[in-house]
Amino acid sequence: MSHSLLWPALHALSWRGLLFLLAVLLLGGLVKGVVSIGVPLVAMPLLAGTLSIRQAVLLLSLPIILGNIPQALEGGHTLPTIRRVAAPMIGMVAGIMLGVSILLRLSPRMEAGGAGLILVIASALLLASPRLHLPRHLAAPFGLALGFVSGLMEGMAAIPGPLLAMYLLAIGATGRQFTKQIALILIVSVIALILTFRQNHHADGFDLAISALAAVPVIGGIIIARPLRDMLSPRLFRVVVLIFVLLAGLNMIRKSGLI
Repeated sequence: MSHSLLWPALHALSWRGLLFLLAVLLLGGLVKGVVSIGVPLVAMPLLAGTLSIRQAVLLLSLPIILGNIPQALEGGHTLPTIRRVAAPMIGMVAGIMLGVSILLRLSPRMEAGGAGLILVIASALLLASPRLHLPRHLAAPFGLALGFVSGLMEGMAAIPGPLLAMYLLAIGATGRQFTKQIALILIVSVIALILTFRQNHHADGFDLAISALAAVPVIGGIIIARPLRDMLSPRLFRVVVLIFVLLAGLNMIRKSGLI
């Protein structure tokens, strides 16, 4: 465990701290189950008080992969879909490599401030829901650029979704096609995230096992939330959650001393 990033932090937690960690992961799954907002967006500001940002990024990596595998394989035509979204995939892998490299060199204060800024940007984008349209000849270069920025956001805070979703909608992806494309990109990008952590000797197999276990409460939350979708107003719930994330991100920036 000489290169373990998660085990020392979890081992030092009290049983109350571990219960809080499980509750946060369960909450992330519940919110995703109701309004499909990414688990890291909800979990990151809550985990920031218990784990470092780099530890939280690694902890959330396998829940993202395992939660997206069924959607990525749904409907077949997986290889043609990968070719269709190759530009943002390539951009994200490059962005993740740089993002993780930056994250591992930041002080804890700067980590929190950077993650808080990314949370603010992500929640503001999702609240505004800007609609763009990209002509076919601009799809690849914009995909590469937006993929790169999304990769930076993922490498530094495990939050790649908003820009990626904007891009896919802008090139005309809708419904199951949109769901499959974003799931495939997220799986490939998170694999790149894990490999980058391991290459930098900041993660080992034990960390991956812990991250895999973290998927259990997340998936449990998603399953529990299914009946709640009919009881709650998804639009209102989404706005409330995003406002919470926005305020939490601003608070993380304030505590870091960046503002």
